[in-house]
Amino acid sequence: MNYGFIGAGNMATAMIKGLIYAGIDSKNIYVSSPHSAAKLAANLHIQAADSETIAKKCDIVIIAFLPNQLRTLGNSLNLDGKIVISVLAQVTIADLDEVFPTAFNVRSLPNINSAIGKGSTALAFSKRLNEGQIEVVQNYWHLLGTTSVLDEQHFAIFSAIAGSGPAFVLKFIDALTQAGINNGLDGESAAAIAASTVAGTTETLQKSNSDAVTLMNNVASPGGSTRAGLDNFEQNDFDTIVNSAINATVNHKHT
Repeated sequence: MNYGFIGAGNMATAMIKGLIYAGIDSKNIYVSSPHSAAKLAANLHIQAADSETIAKKCDIVIIAFLPNQLRTLGNSLNLDGKIVISVLAQVTIADLDEVFPTAFNVRSLPNINSAIGKGSTALAFSKRLNEGQIEVVQNYWHLLGTTSVLDEQHFAIFSAIAGSGPAFVLKFIDALTQAGINNGLDGESAAAIAASTVAGTTETLQKSNSDAVTLMNNVASPGGSTRAGLDNFEQNDFDTIVNSAINATVNHKHT
């Protein structure tokens, strides 16, 4: 199977890296972009091509250019019978079906962790896809991580949690790092401890049959130092701060 990317920005690059990480042969990955495809292809040892070649050769075509280019670029592409996966923000299935009326269109919202096979992606399918085509799409995304099939009305909150969430988690890791430095650790040690702690805790949660609150309370003994820290979070309205950040992300209007 050949995978073609029209657009070579950060998300396309992350997905391409994820495919390579998953063991997909680089000769089966194509990328098109007027300014950066050649450099990206050389760096990742994939195939640079024009969009027409991608449309002809690739079984799955991922459109990853700027959303405002959809109609200009889309009208120049013949994607008849192709599975087309869009990563374009705020572009709906209805938009895709209008621009690509003979393609099998999928709206997706991946995150940057796709580069190491740990991505989280929201999916919505055009009614044109049959069960076999949906399975092909799911298999593609499972190379890059996990998926959630959602109504399009829920894409904004998914984006806030899964799309913006990595930045928020990194903010927390940086705060842990700075706290370590403030208490005498060198910067490199503090950063390594904070990152490995978050990574290990995430894996523990994912492999458990429990939820975050239960595991948190298992760690925090009554009257202990961890409980003192959690109590301080509550006193400073930690949950309110996180919820406010998520709401700001959901309600942000692009100009």
